[in-house]
Amino acid sequence: MIGTNIYISQETQESLVKAAALQQVSVEELASSILKESIKEKFGKNSDYSEKKREFDVNPLREMQPYAYLADPNEPAISPDDWEINQDY
Repeated sequence: MIGTNIYISQETQESLVKAAALQQVSVEELASSILKESIKEKFGKNSDYSEKKREFDVNPLREMQPYAYLADPNEPAISPDDWEINQDY
């Protein structure tokens, strides 16, 4: 939760207090719900991220096949020439 100070006119404050009394909720709860609804309308998104289920991105590798080792298992993976070069070090 983020606490913030906002400016509202005296008239708006009085209206908010009266509306909260009629709905039997705290002024803070009413102001929070009004802001939440307004943000949803203004930006078209759900502003309460904790309630929103997280959706994962589609795996870009989903359609790919696993790597297949196509070499003959009887043949060495490293050529004899390369093997000899590496043995010198």
